[in-house]
Amino acid sequence: MKTRKQAEKKHEIKVGLTVVIGIAILIFAIFSVGNQQGILSDRYKLRVLMSRVNGLQTGAPVRLAGVRVGSVVGVEFADDVQDPKIEVILEVDKKVQQRIREDSRAHIGTLGLLGDKFVGVTMGTLDKSVLNNGDLLNSSDPIDLEKLLDEGVIVFDGLKKATLDINEITNKINKGKGTLGLMVNDPRIYFDLDKILNVMEILANKVTKGEGTISLLLDDSTFSANLASSLKNVHAISDSLRKGQGSAGKFINNPRIYNDLSETTLRLSKIIEKIEKGDGTLGKTINNKELYQDMIRVTSELDSLIRDVRRNPQRYLKVEIF
Repeated sequence: MKTRKQAEKKHEIKVGLTVVIGIAILIFAIFSVGNQQGILSDRYKLRVLMSRVNGLQTGAPVRLAGVRVGSVVGVEFADDVQDPKIEVILEVDKKVQQRIREDSRAHIGTLGLLGDKFVGVTMGTLDKSVLNNGDLLNSSDPIDLEKLLDEGVIVFDGLKKATLDINEITNKINKGKGTLGLMVNDPRIYFDLDKILNVMEILANKVTKGEGTISLLLDDSTFSANLASSLKNVHAISDSLRKGQGSAGKFINNPRIYNDLSETTLRLSKIIEKIEKGDGTLGKTINNKELYQDMIRVTSELDSLIRDVRRNPQRYLKVEIF
């Protein structure tokens, strides 16, 4: 009987020791994880406003210059419906508070191949103010990968179409179609270019040797002096024209001449318009069909009269002696 009780007591002692050891291990693990993650350290909160968070969730780590210093405790839309921003609440260790200042910036990054998100914070400069609990931390919106992929698809489609067009043009060139195809595939063009190059080489050799008119002109100091003098004269003439000197210069630079010409052109235009409408003597003369027919008739009768006078002058010439 005593032996059974002793065995049960030993079993209870073993169970108790096991539970105590388990609790101790659990407490040690909690403290270890807490110290590693900063759970048990003093913290303060910072606010970040972003247009999009690209899947950032509560519990994501916060890293300062790559070192984990806190975690994300909230990702919420602003209370105002008209405000499109998303507010991200960061809980950061106070040990690094002096390193996060007004010019620090927060951004969303990606960890590993699985794409886990984290908030990265840059170090601030010492001449800026330290951010306190509840202050707003500047941020940079993450890249919109979906939009980037959509634009990449559009660019890829454009490149694909351009490649097809280039292939089509290349095939036409290889088949000798079009101007470029004829130039590439026609051997006569090569021989013509070769002849032109040979002629140019011969001319260059002659100029180098001092043969021909061009080489003489290049070596003739008198020609160079005359050319320089001519250029000076041209420059002097253009300068005088620009300054309004001489008849041509006054004609070019005098606005009164332009105004007179413009006024004269306007008057001529009005006169022509009146003539076309049949106004005035000249307009009536040009546009009156009856007057035109009368003039034709008078001209015809006058011509008949002159012919008759030539044929029968005695009929019109009578001499009487008193």
